[in-house]
Amino acid sequence: MRPLRFLLVLLILAPSGVRAEDSGWLDSGKKWVQQLWRDDSEAWLGRINGAVANHNYKGVLVLVQGAEINTLAVEHRMNNGVESLRMRTLSGSPRELVKKGGKIQSNSLGGSVQTFPAAATGQITFSHFANVSGNKSYKTRLAEKARVAGRSTQVIDITAEDAWRYSYRLWLDTETGLPLKVVTLDERGYAVEQFVFTQIDITPAAGKAKPAKAPQNRELKSPFKEVKGFRVIASESRAGSTHYLFSDGLASISLYVEPSKQKEKAQMRRDGVNGLMLADGSIRYVAMGKVPVATLEKILAQTQR
Repeated sequence: MRPLRFLLVLLILAPSGVRAEDSGWLDSGKKWVQQLWRDDSEAWLGRINGAVANHNYKGVLVLVQGAEINTLAVEHRMNNGVESLRMRTLSGSPRELVKKGGKIQSNSLGGSVQTFPAAATGQITFSHFANVSGNKSYKTRLAEKARVAGRSTQVIDITAEDAWRYSYRLWLDTETGLPLKVVTLDERGYAVEQFVFTQIDITPAAGKAKPAKAPQNRELKSPFKEVKGFRVIASESRAGSTHYLFSDGLASISLYVEPSKQKEKAQMRRDGVNGLMLADGSIRYVAMGKVPVATLEKILAQTQR
């Protein structure tokens, strides 16, 4: 019998009448088991970057955001250490997202092209999940085994330590470590977004690439106070408007600041994304992100100070 299973049996069969002075070994045993499970979850998450770097995959992905369901064709390839990713909608309005190297472009039917900053690339390639084990804002736990797209997976729970951010469940392919399903849970534990591969073909990439490290986002000097672990990691000014990108290492928030003579306040919610707008007669602030509304309120309150 494996030592971990043996210890679990001991914990289950421990007599209920154990004396107080004898309970120390029992508490230590429980903590040891919990540590082993946490370490196992960290090991699983640590496989993600290597899985992406050393595998090509192609399949069909279903994205569920609230009541909206979209189906996408996904193709990921590694060529001489350079990653390329193409995601194309198979339902709804024709759209395409293309990533090559450190740049992401989103193309719509009208021909408009939107380029995203390098700081956002981790949100597409799962690297933000790979390094969450060292993030004090979240705790990780090994959960059950399951099947996704006909493949065996290990479920990992990533739980927020407070009510300022969302939690996640990941289904990692047992053979490769690739995420095959991800569910985003709000502060009440309800699913607000999920994606799952219904079909996937995984093959080894040509040659062996070194696992790509998650980009170390340089913290910028912020005009705002820190909000519960969120820091400014990118900023861009254009046509009088400034965009600040906040991150806690996993979740991200966009804050737009621009001149405005209006006085207004509004709130919006689309699927898992919340948004708040506040204009005080001289400046308009718009905060958006996959975080609770209370977090956006805190962001805007800090800007007012």
